[in-house]
Amino acid sequence: MKSVLVILNYNDGKNTCALAKKVKNYPCLSHIVLVDNCSRDHSLSSMKSIEEGKIKVLSSPKNGGYAKGNNFGILYAMNHYHPDYIFVANPDVQVPQSTFVKILEAMETHPEYGLISCIVKKGYNVWNLPSFIGVIESLFLIWFNLDKRRIRKKLLSSSKNIEEAGVVEGSFFCISTKAFKKIKGLDERTFLYGEEIILSRRLKKAGYKVGVLPHCFYDHFHSVSIRKTYGSKAKAFSHFYDSFMLYNKEYLHTNKIQDFIFHIAYKLAYFERILYDWIMRRK
Repeated sequence: MKSVLVILNYNDGKNTCALAKKVKNYPCLSHIVLVDNCSRDHSLSSMKSIEEGKIKVLSSPKNGGYAKGNNFGILYAMNHYHPDYIFVANPDVQVPQSTFVKILEAMETHPEYGLISCIVKKGYNVWNLPSFIGVIESLFLIWFNLDKRRIRKKLLSSSKNIEEAGVVEGSFFCISTKAFKKIKGLDERTFLYGEEIILSRRLKKAGYKVGVLPHCFYDHFHSVSIRKTYGSKAKAFSHFYDSFMLYNKEYLHTNKIQDFIFHIAYKLAYFERILYDWIMRRK
């Protein structure tokens, strides 16, 4: 059983290097691939300074977003290290060795699961695979978070070692190489947002389950890189529209009426984020 960790960086070299150095001695990881996604700061040089042994640093040809950057790193790992499993992590996470081990054990004993994650200590990282109504729900912060809160509460009360999930957040997960190849990776037509739900839909269409270990945890210091790049939820939300229109059209096969409803709901949700940013600045 061989596993590789891929960390995608954009203007967050400090956290990327800190995470890589923290996990490089984990025996369960054969290699760590750091991908710099055309950062505009000194991230690449910082990452290059720790390149040794297990750690390999790559520079993506262009910043094509989360999906393209992670595909770039995963394909390199598969071609050069031939892992059975690939972990994907944001720079702003902290994951104990025991979590990696438990996830790998679950992947080995439950081959029907193509992707497995665990529970984030603070916040919410699991939600339902959305139908069209679910997409509308996910546009609105309050509505969506209340639903994710309900799911989290149910998972934490579970007596099972693994639970099937709809979607897990892209901040940290493990995917089998076999599953990744079968679904041909993440959808590179997305840039930011929507990658996880498309990944889950591709996996389930290919006959795989998405799972979560309800009694296993990691830390995620949410959206550190996004805040550094965009400065507000409203600005980052501009990428939501294109990604979810892609999901609606290509994966849900929505009609013109549904597309119009989505457009109106998006405008309302954008205003909600402007209001959210204003409230947060006032605190």
